[in-house]
Amino acid sequence: MNKSYQIKMNKEKVYFVIPAYNEEENLDFLITNIDKFMHFLGYDYHIFLVNDGSTDNTATVAQNYKNDGIPLTLLNHKKNYGPGRAFKTGFEAALNVTSDNDIIVTIEADNTSDLCVLNRMLEQCKRGNDLVLASVYGEGAVVGAPLHRKIFSRCCNIILQIIFRIKGVNTFTSFFRVYRASMLKEAMDIYKDKLIEESGFICMLELLVKLHKLGYQITQVPMLLDFRIRVGNSKMKSIRNIEDTLRFIWKYLTNHEEIIIEPSDKIPERVENKL
Repeated sequence: MNKSYQIKMNKEKVYFVIPAYNEEENLDFLITNIDKFMHFLGYDYHIFLVNDGSTDNTATVAQNYKNDGIPLTLLNHKKNYGPGRAFKTGFEAALNVTSDNDIIVTIEADNTSDLCVLNRMLEQCKRGNDLVLASVYGEGAVVGAPLHRKIFSRCCNIILQIIFRIKGVNTFTSFFRVYRASMLKEAMDIYKDKLIEESGFICMLELLVKLHKLGYQITQVPMLLDFRIRVGNSKMKSIRNIEDTLRFIWKYLTNHEEIIIEPSDKIPERVENKL
């Protein structure tokens, strides 16, 4: 989209961190849509795409877009480590170049999340929220997903609400999020290399719980999750995800200090005042 149609450029730059495993068929739609939305909304942006050991042409497709002028950095894992390691790699790369006013967006590579809600998420972040989640619950919705996945997801989120009690939040494992860059820098300074320890999809729950316990402001916006747009099968293995979720809950309930860093002198004063 031609930038001459923009009315005003935003001062914040948006950095996308996207894990990708065998997503060659989905990247065209994803990258072109991100480019269109960012130009339309008036944001400079950069994509950090983490190729997590793909065995297809994911890396080649991403590299071609980079060669065509898309602001994209391709980060390659030699083997498939899982989304937790991919997000860790992407965050570390992004935080090396962000300023405190910048924004980091995480999103799936399979196009199931609706970029139409991104502007609302960015505005919520700019209004003072540290983390904004896209939620399919409440006013949100899921279409095209297998019935067993809908049932598992709904039951799991009810249980997680009861256990973790994050006010105003009813989605815990979604990839589509908007983070204030300075918040992630603070959290990484506190947790060092332990901010994300889980390798599987449960890493999103782990990260959310740790950020919440540090007192950051978290909110959510409703979103439509459409599985019909995705090409190929989901990379999430339901049985393993259930096992990982139960293991994390047990660890949280029985050995809380292994997961959570409690308030201390190491926590920045601005954050400690929220606790």
